[in-house]
Amino acid sequence: MTTTSARPTAVPSVEQLPRPKLRTDTDIQGNILAAFNKDFTDFRYLHFPDAATGRGWLSAILNTVATTVETEDFNEQFSLARRAFGRDPLMTTVRCGVSLTFDGLITVAAKPDQVGKDLAAFPAFTAGAAARAADLGDTGDSDPKTWLFGAGTGDQVVHAVLIVAADTEELLTEKLKNLDAVEHAHRIGRVHVDRGRTLTGALRGHEHFGYKDGISQPGVKDFHREDPDRKGIRDNRAGTEMIEPGEFVFGHKSEAGDRAAPAWMKNGSLQVVRRLRQDVAGWNRAVSDGVKEFTGTMDATRLGSCLVGRLKDGTPLAPARDTVTGLGSDRNDFDYLNDPAGRHTPWVAHIRRTHPRAFAGVNDHKPRSHRLMRRGIPYGPEFKGGADDRKDRGLMFVCYGTSLEQQFELLQQHWADNPDFTPGDPKAGKTTPNGLDKVVGLAGPASIGLEDGTHGTVDMKRFVRTTGALYAFTPSISTLRLLAEGRNLPNKPVGS
Repeated sequence: MTTTSARPTAVPSVEQLPRPKLRTDTDIQGNILAAFNKDFTDFRYLHFPDAATGRGWLSAILNTVATTVETEDFNEQFSLARRAFGRDPLMTTVRCGVSLTFDGLITVAAKPDQVGKDLAAFPAFTAGAAARAADLGDTGDSDPKTWLFGAGTGDQVVHAVLIVAADTEELLTEKLKNLDAVEHAHRIGRVHVDRGRTLTGALRGHEHFGYKDGISQPGVKDFHREDPDRKGIRDNRAGTEMIEPGEFVFGHKSEAGDRAAPAWMKNGSLQVVRRLRQDVAGWNRAVSDGVKEFTGTMDATRLGSCLVGRLKDGTPLAPARDTVTGLGSDRNDFDYLNDPAGRHTPWVAHIRRTHPRAFAGVNDHKPRSHRLMRRGIPYGPEFKGGADDRKDRGLMFVCYGTSLEQQFELLQQHWADNPDFTPGDPKAGKTTPNGLDKVVGLAGPASIGLEDGTHGTVDMKRFVRTTGALYAFTPSISTLRLLAEGRNLPNKPVGS
């Protein structure tokens, strides 16, 4: 149920413009192009005993799965009311999304052998996250044998990921009761549940280390409006490039023309879910101790910002390309071309390793083919400071794209975990080793040399460990219906 406060009568000129075609799409699930953006989000990892029960469950939940148009309609109305009234409006709703792992697709498909052949061009997806773990740095205490989901056998194999997101705890609880009944009626097994919750107070919009999260999402052509004065940039989002929709949903134009897929994958997207446990006390201690290894002007606050690439409020360390636009985290119009040696935003910085901007294509000349659509949310209690309380807290990392190999895996393996990747001037590497991403990457030393002469080497262990991971496919509404009905899936190639 949705309740909506009175809407302002004045309609901004932007609402009178024609809507991009994907903005009104009823086939693409919500949360891919249009974010759920809810404070209360549960993740259910489910197992189908057999094809019939899986199809029955899909049939029962089909009408509750959110679409792009209804998700973005709510988001726009919410934002409009907030601007008009200066506070969050009294608008609440629940959104659901469903994805299927390779095992889940094979289980419910009418012709599993054909689906297997259709997916031969997607080796990472068919292998699964656990099989790719070692190459992505998930070893030691991040090894799949320690995971809560994603590496099980028998009835612990995950077939479906159900995301249930709501604006209030009460709405979420009410919806989950209904879903409990559906699971029980169809004998669906529950492998694990995670409860994502937006942090409160001063940490609202931040992750557990204390840094503002969810910044620098890509713009999407045919979904977002383009700035009339800056071609290729999203309207009212300085520094946000517009990316072809085929990078995020199948069956549409991609950047390099390399994202063809069988027709049943059209309007669907590949999904990565990772449960990342954060050792906040360890991070705080390491950042504080790391200051001792620097000469010049360095303290724990500055070192932490160097490792992330932003101040805790989201303000980037990077100087803007032109005149500064926006404040804080909105000051996002930068590309590192004016900082090739990492003197402002060190090469080791998380935001530079995972989104090198102008230097994203230094290895393959495809800088716009590696973007992710991120939809993460924290889980676990806020850390109150002091000694380690040993409580489980972290981030539910979720992202969408159309190539696991060229998007998520490239980012993790070849950027974050690769000491030879140079997100800047390669010649500068002779004097400033680029190190490894200290937020989601491997342990090891990294040198930092700043413009004011401050320099030193930070050597930290990993303070983020993987405790569960899955690769899944988020089908279109039409494909979900075909699967639920046990009908054949059309497999003529589509997309580019």
